[in-house]
Amino acid sequence: MTSEGRSDIRLRPDQRLYGPSIADNDTRVLVSHSFHPYANDLGTFPPGSAPMFVRVAVSAYRMSESEPPLQWQSGPTAGISVTEAEGWLRGGLGDQWADFAYLRSESQDVPERAGRYRFGFVMDVTGSPMLVPNNFDWSRVDGQLEENVRKIEPSPANIALRQQILREGPFADPTAYLDPRTTADGRWRIEASVREADRDAVEAIGLLADLLSIRGYVHSALVPLSLHLSGRTATLTYRLGDRPEVYDAAVPVPSRADMSAPAVSTDWIERFGYHPPTFPMTTEQWARGLCAFWTEMVAYGRIGDARPPWSDRRMRSRG
Repeated sequence: MTSEGRSDIRLRPDQRLYGPSIADNDTRVLVSHSFHPYANDLGTFPPGSAPMFVRVAVSAYRMSESEPPLQWQSGPTAGISVTEAEGWLRGGLGDQWADFAYLRSESQDVPERAGRYRFGFVMDVTGSPMLVPNNFDWSRVDGQLEENVRKIEPSPANIALRQQILREGPFADPTAYLDPRTTADGRWRIEASVREADRDAVEAIGLLADLLSIRGYVHSALVPLSLHLSGRTATLTYRLGDRPEVYDAAVPVPSRADMSAPAVSTDWIERFGYHPPTFPMTTEQWARGLCAFWTEMVAYGRIGDARPPWSDRRMRSRG
């Protein structure tokens, strides 16, 4: 096993670990990794932990020892066993981090032999590994459904972790530090109401509320408080992070007819506040497009207007 450009076992974003397979000298194994820095929105973690998710891929290629490194290779061209892949994971990470890793699979059954195995683990702001919470949304790491997530068995020397998993299971229970603004599955609690609205508007706002409840979907700083629909206009009330200000944003809801035909000139922007992503569009596409527009708005400032501090003192006790 060799490490490009260094002699220790830790990897950096610009370096990869590679070497011959233990089972086949003409198969080269490559360990690579990347980061998902906004893991705090994917589940409930202890306050102040500032978690980061680390992706690790172990891939196999048909290549003899005399050929150069694999940086130009695309998809895997050979296969290795899952047992060997876990060994390469430990070689790349070291036992301290690998003991906390999980094997991620797109299928229910993890193949005993494959060209690539995907792993992942979470570390806190100090670099210490931690168990993933049981409400972690694995599908948001890479935008795909994870059918099977399996905890890697810790090394025999890590008695404390082995006993903890035996006692509590492979995932951390966040009940003790669950944010009261969220549900047990880690989503934002959003107060909602409907008044004098037709079925289409109710459906549209329901889809929008579902997206807003996903932490970090619009922006990590946006904390939705309520979404009230009256006729074809909704009002989103939210905060930005821990700031005390409360903001209100009017949300005009387009009808099915509005979403089925192209807008004339700037009519759509004047009526609904942003340029639509496509025409015609479904109600879900409208909700996702609006959230994408809000992502930009919040990144550079805010959406809507701040409430005067005396307008509703009850809001200051929320969140």
